[in-house]
Amino acid sequence: MNHTKITLIKCALLGILGFHLIVHVLYLAPSNPATSQYSFFTNKYMSSFFTQNWHLFAPEPATSSLQLSYRCNPSEVWQHPLQQLFSAHKRFPFTAKGKQTYVLQNLAREIFNAKLKETADAEIREMPVLQRYLQDRCGKYAKAEVEIQRTFTTDYSKRFQESQGKSQTYRFSLQSEAVAWN
Repeated sequence: MNHTKITLIKCALLGILGFHLIVHVLYLAPSNPATSQYSFFTNKYMSSFFTQNWHLFAPEPATSSLQLSYRCNPSEVWQHPLQQLFSAHKRFPFTAKGKQTYVLQNLAREIFNAKLKETADAEIREMPVLQRYLQDRCGKYAKAEVEIQRTFTTDYSKRFQESQGKSQTYRFSLQSEAVAWN
C-alpha cells in the first residue's frame, strides 16, 4: 500500500514536470502552427509564474542631477559642497566622502521633492538636518541662503557638468531657529 502511494506521487510529479516542459518548449519555440494555437495559454502560464524584470541588470539611467549650494552671507560666493565632496572622493575613494555625498544628495532630494509637493516647511523632516549642517558651516547665528537646483539632462555622462537642459530651482534662507522660504 505504501509502495503504491509513492508510485502515484512519482507519477504525478513526473506528469507536472512533463506538462511544464511541454509548455516551456511551446513558449520558447519559433512561430509555427502549434505555438500559435496554444499561445494564449502558454503566455498566460509563463507570464504569471516566470516573468523577469531586467531593470536590475540594465536600469534606466538618471535623467537629472541635483546641485546643493549655500552661502553664509549674501556678499559671499556660493559654496557647492557636493562638487567638493565628489572631487575629494574621486581623488581618494577610500574615505567617507562618498557616504557624505549620499547623505547630502538625499537631503537635497527630499527637500526638493517636498517643495514640489508644496509641503509646509515645518513638515519637512530633513529641514532641521540641513539647518544643523549649515550651522556647522556658517556659525550658529548666521543667516544662510540655500539653493537646490535640479537639472534634467539628455546625456547621462554629462549630468554633473554645465548642462543646457531644463532646470528647476528652489532658493530659501535659513536662520538659527527659523526656516523661511523665499
